[in-house]
This record gives sequence, C-alpha cells and structure tokens, in this order.
Amino acid sequence: MQKLTRSLLRWYEKKGRRLPWRISPYDLKTGIKPDPYKVWVSEIMLQQTTVSTVIPYFNQFIEEWCNVAQLSKADQNEIISFWAGLGYYSRARNILRSAKEIMDKYQGEIPEEKDKLKSLPGIGEYTASAIRSIGFQKSDITIDGNIERIITRLFRIETPIRFSKKIIQKKAKLIFPKNRTGDFCQGLMDLANIICKPRKPICTECPISSFCESFKEGETDSIPVKVPKKPKPIRKGFVYFVKNNDNKILMERRPDEGLLGGLLAFPSSDWLENEPDLVFPIDAEWSQPFDKIMHEFTHFKLELKVVVGMAGKFHIKKSTYEVFDLHSLDESQLPTLMRKVLRKGKKLANQKI
Repeated sequence: MQKLTRSLLRWYEKKGRRLPWRISPYDLKTGIKPDPYKVWVSEIMLQQTTVSTVIPYFNQFIEEWCNVAQLSKADQNEIISFWAGLGYYSRARNILRSAKEIMDKYQGEIPEEKDKLKSLPGIGEYTASAIRSIGFQKSDITIDGNIERIITRLFRIETPIRFSKKIIQKKAKLIFPKNRTGDFCQGLMDLANIICKPRKPICTECPISSFCESFKEGETDSIPVKVPKKPKPIRKGFVYFVKNNDNKILMERRPDEGLLGGLLAFPSSDWLENEPDLVFPIDAEWSQPFDKIMHEFTHFKLELKVVVGMAGKFHIKKSTYEVFDLHSLDESQLPTLMRKVLRKGKKLANQKI
C-alpha cells in the first residue's frame, strides 16, 4: 500500500485545502510546526459541523482566546454566547472545562499522550488521534466518518459502516503510514470533501482510484451501504415572546445541562410528544391564535407555537428570567431556534400594536 500512500500525499501537497488551523506540507518541511491549541480548537468545532461554517468562528475564537491560558480565564456564558449558531453547545462547556484542566494538571501545555487527551472533557478516540497526528506529528491512525467512507469504498466493504467499525479499523492500519500520519489524515479528509463525496464521487479525478475495489466494480454509488433512516419524532410546545411599553423583552438563561444548555432563550413550555398545557410565564395581554415555527434537532423535530404578549410592566416570577432591550439585543448571541422566535415574535408584535 506504499504506492497508495505516496499517491495520496502527492495529491494533498498539490490540492489540499488551506485552512487557518493547518500547516501545509511545504511549511512543515521548512520546520514550521503545527499549533496543538489551534488543532484542538478546530477539531472540537468540527464535531458535527462543516468546515465552511467553522472557519469564521475559529478565526474569531483564536482572536479572542489565543491560547489555553486566556481561554481558561473566560466566563462560561461568554463562551456559550460566542458558540451560538454552531450548535451542540456541550462542546462550548467542555472546551472551557478542558482548558481549566490543562492549566491545573499540565501547566497550560496540551498533553500529547492519548490517555491524557481522552481524559479531557469532549475528547474521544478520534479527536485525541487527530490532535496527536496533526498537532504533534505523532504516528496515530485517525478515522472519522469521512475517512470511514473512503476505506469502505477502497476495500469494498459491503456491510453498513455502523456494523463494520472493527473491519474499517483493521483495513486502516494497512494504508496509514508510520510517518506523516498528520498529512495523510488531512489528505484523506480533503479527498472525502473534494472527490470521494457521499453521493456521486468524482472517481475520474481521484489519485487513489486505481487501488479502489468499489471503483473497479463500478459500485462507488452503492458503497457504503446505507441503512434506511427512521423518521424523526415530532415534539410540540409553546414559546413566549412578551414585551412591555419600553420595548423590553423577557428572556431566560437555560439550564447548563440539556438542549441549548446555558444559552439565552425565550421562555417556553416543555417540548413534549403531545402538546403541553398553555401556562403563561407572566401576567400580560396574550395573543391567540398562534403562529408556528419548525426547527430540527439531531434526534427530533420541534413544532413551537409562538405566543405574543404585551405587558405594561414585568412582574417577574422566576430567578432565571432576564430583561433585554429589544432594539439593542445582539441576535448573534442567540441559538438558531431562538433567532427564529425573535424574528417571528417581532413581526407578530408589530401586527398586534
């Protein structure tokens, strides 16, 4: 498999993406070393999120918190607000917890040992391997969902990926080199993004197609074998947009644990399979009927009815409630779902006036 390795590395040197956390093969040869901190931050952000979405967040994050020491001193709400729009907000809490642990246990230096990396919040097998191979240039086999797809096609594995993890791991050992594993891993990631796509891979431009069993058999469209997806269940609830005569609106900080943990949100009911009872958060003049918004999470779809209220003054009943000026509220601090609520609520409130 040495020919495969060389072919991919040559392709990566010419065609690889230039990303803000990445050191190119040419720069590596001149002695420029990757920054493990940047690699770690990028890998956490890239969990369940596309590269194009991550890049602007990553650049701003590094500008705000350029090293572990700075990050460890950040306020959790500040990090979570920054994360708004990226989703999977447990990552924001975990990256801050990890920074504090790195300062306490490792004097601010990101460890390169896999067991130490995996002990940090939010770092599993893949992320630890990526940090080691890309950030520290250590020999490590790094496999994510994209690399699984390439290996499955290369070796024409006819079992769905979900059930063939051990086979994929075994086959990966045949192609990963002992040296330049970071470049090889990133080359595979770029190959998956540019050529070996989930649908309609561009096999005629692939540097390793001559080694690919699925390509030889004309089966790159049918491999990996897909498992039919189950339809997502729908949950229902109410969300409350209420403002007073001074254009102040009522919001709340969600609990740290759970969906949208720690983020600013509009008060809402529980999200249940059957529509919950309508219980207003404060005394106000509430609208009926209600407009709906839809939002999709990883495991379910959400249907929320937006209830608009007008109040002379706020008589706040819960300690988690906060009052914000509607005109100065920074929409970028809100998760995507609550941005939808804000836009819908403002539109409905204007109609109500």
